[in-house]
Amino acid sequence: MSQGKTFIELENIVKIFPGVRALDGVSFDIREGECHALCGENGAGKSTLIKVMTGAHERTEGHYRIDGEEVNFKNPQEGINAGVSCVYQELSIAPQLDIAKNLFIGNLPMKNGLVDHKKLYSESKKILDELGMNVSPKMPAGDLSIGQQQMIEIGRAMTRNARLIIMDEPTSSLSEAETDKLFEIIHKILDKNIAIVYISHKLDEVMYLADRITVIRDGKNIISDDKENFTEDKLISNMIGRSLDNMYVKEPAEIGDVMIEVNNLTSKDVFEDISFSVRKGEVVGFFGLVGAGRSEIMRAIFGVDKYTSGEVVVDGKKLKGGNPANAIKAGIGFATEDRKKEGLALALQILLNMTLVRLPFLAKLGIVDKPHQNEAAQKYMESISIKAPSVRQLVGNLSGGNQQKVVVAKWLMMNPKVLIVDEPTRGIDVGSKAEIYGLLSDLAKEGIAIIVVSSEIEEIMGVCDSVITICEGKKTGQFDITPELSREKVLAYALGKTEEEVAE
Repeated sequence: MSQGKTFIELENIVKIFPGVRALDGVSFDIREGECHALCGENGAGKSTLIKVMTGAHERTEGHYRIDGEEVNFKNPQEGINAGVSCVYQELSIAPQLDIAKNLFIGNLPMKNGLVDHKKLYSESKKILDELGMNVSPKMPAGDLSIGQQQMIEIGRAMTRNARLIIMDEPTSSLSEAETDKLFEIIHKILDKNIAIVYISHKLDEVMYLADRITVIRDGKNIISDDKENFTEDKLISNMIGRSLDNMYVKEPAEIGDVMIEVNNLTSKDVFEDISFSVRKGEVVGFFGLVGAGRSEIMRAIFGVDKYTSGEVVVDGKKLKGGNPANAIKAGIGFATEDRKKEGLALALQILLNMTLVRLPFLAKLGIVDKPHQNEAAQKYMESISIKAPSVRQLVGNLSGGNQQKVVVAKWLMMNPKVLIVDEPTRGIDVGSKAEIYGLLSDLAKEGIAIIVVSSEIEEIMGVCDSVITICEGKKTGQFDITPELSREKVLAYALGKTEEEVAE
């Protein structure tokens, strides 16, 4: 990827909120046609820097120049007018409007005081073709997949003649195929001499896409250099301020009796004939591509979804399926894949989120014992190192890693026999990932049977005792994780290859 001249410069940017110095002298520059990765842990200042660049926040001190001219955006529209657009992690699609209106929202082509629909749809078709999207511009945007909606957000930036597109965690909700498509579009954008600032916790993506990388920590510049001068280890150590030699924590645990046994579990047209068991202190991983059926199996075990046939046995007793209350009573906890929508009440405090499942046990004559509730929440907040001022903090204001810990704490309060964690580190930074891995290791040592569902093969290999591969709703393999087990073999079985094909 060719890089042109520097056209955006931020020099010694300071942003102060009441009692917080969110940015402390950050300097950052961007060249035409480059992909510049911005890395840092949650809370490092990345989001604040983006908002200064787009005009959502005014800087407190420092200089912001475009083409050598000082700018001071009062709002995001001024940033857009200057060629600075952002595709945020939380998409801003208007689902009831058609694709064309979403592409040109706020910038509709006009003729004689009315919307020029002919131009709107013809120009939209050109953009959709450029994005490789074979859909009608008149289709409601709400009918698109998340990946397609993200493409529309990128297309919207292109209609605004963006010179810089900031992408904030763009692949967090995308399938592997959608991610590959996004990377193709990114390379096309760069070829047009448009710059991209790429923000992601997925360091393999950063190392693949970036021309240059800048790391910020605690609101300060740490390092900025060409990608070739980084390794993933160097990048991580700069992000968290220490070496992370033992990223995947898996200490030996005493393996006991079988705690959960799943026999021939089937849900018509979803998954078929799934059998496995997990013992006390054992960590079993489920690996497969997006859409393989891993999460659906776990939802059925927990009773969120019904299954057609088969059985689940917990601690020697058959579980009556189709009801989460039965699963909870039997001792199963389930940290879902989508913590924000299904695992947490973001508008409530840590205290209430943690104790939600346990409230019936914290009540006397129907009245919650608040001192007991507060004591229980405080105990778990300290024991698993949730970083927050108090248990009264709103969960929506926590970092992704701390939100995930609250989800886990909610189930730990039930003293589970079995804990299912689906994509436990999705969307959280590397430092928090290491803490989550350490927490899972500690829980296994306490004798909890743990099931980890993940689409990251390194995560499965690093924290689990064994791995089960799933492809198109079927169990295709099961392996003990040993130094001799190759990632290639696990991936091959997850792709549905036969033993003979793998051996070739």
